[in-house]
Amino acid sequence: YKRQPVGRVTSTRRRRARASASASAERTMEERMEGRATYAPESYTAMCVDAYASLRDALNDGKKLIEVEFPAIPGEDADYKAASDVYIDANVQYALVIGSSLYEKLGKRVQICLPDGVEFRRAKKVFSNSLMMSEGVTLNTLDGKKQDASITGMFQKMSAGRGLRSGSADDEMDDDFENADVFIIVNVSCGELPDVEQFVKTTSGGRPIIMLNNQLDTLRADLGLFSFPAKSLHYDFLSYFKPVFYLRSRAYSRSITVSPFVVNYSGAVFREYPAPWQVMIKQSNGVLACIAEDEDRFTLGEAKEEMLIALGLSDPEGSFMKTARSGLVVNTWWEEEDDAEKSDAWRT
Repeated sequence: YKRQPVGRVTSTRRRRARASASASAERTMEERMEGRATYAPESYTAMCVDAYASLRDALNDGKKLIEVEFPAIPGEDADYKAASDVYIDANVQYALVIGSSLYEKLGKRVQICLPDGVEFRRAKKVFSNSLMMSEGVTLNTLDGKKQDASITGMFQKMSAGRGLRSGSADDEMDDDFENADVFIIVNVSCGELPDVEQFVKTTSGGRPIIMLNNQLDTLRADLGLFSFPAKSLHYDFLSYFKPVFYLRSRAYSRSITVSPFVVNYSGAVFREYPAPWQVMIKQSNGVLACIAEDEDRFTLGEAKEEMLIALGLSDPEGSFMKTARSGLVVNTWWEEEDDAEKSDAWRT
């Protein structure tokens, strides 16, 4: 696998055509393949609609291992820094919206898989009304175990008069994966990635798997650290997941020698299948505008450099300042090409 040189957007006609397409609710396949000149979803519902369109195209193309990633909450570089329940609940809600679209428009029965029974029971309680209205979408766990097997759980069941083997509708059957056509996996941690791998190999039966807002790039960075899974998990497993809708926002600053002396700027790495990968820079009105695109994924270092070039702030190639600012190593270990990588799907 050889990464192609970064290709910058140069066609004014192409940019204008894509700008017109960006404003349209329904985009043709030709427009979708061209990518976006600008991107400014008016709401998270609109973003979920865009994510569904990319998923639809990927599923129609026979893709089985799929990644969908966008900020779970608004804000620059919105990593998981607030209370975890905010992100957990938001991601389940997005999965319900996307899952409902997959069922209503494609007839795909969807199971949203949570890491364990604890999160399953919480989500079932929090989203009980949404689940009742979401036909064709159900909750499950990666290991299929939903019941609370703890002493407290058994005591609560007996207190409710249901007994330990009640046939109540409130009880969930374990290992009920057969009725799903597509699985959406949410809210897994780095330590739970081996469980995802096991699920794909032993339970999914070749049915499509969608990793939704699990921040795989952040989880990859932890691989190989003490008490975390080995780096080989990326090479042998995560590398097979193809990003079909991807929006990763980043915020930066650059010191300059004239007023205002510090320039703050932000942008995103963006991909909307089947379009190419794009680097977007955020304009003063909040709209993301495409400044570069390539058939292969931009590393974060490459995306940052494209933003600096667009702003006229890039240091000359090979200069002391360029080396001093960026250092000798500009990519993370998992962004580097390696012969151990079993698939390049995650890059394309």
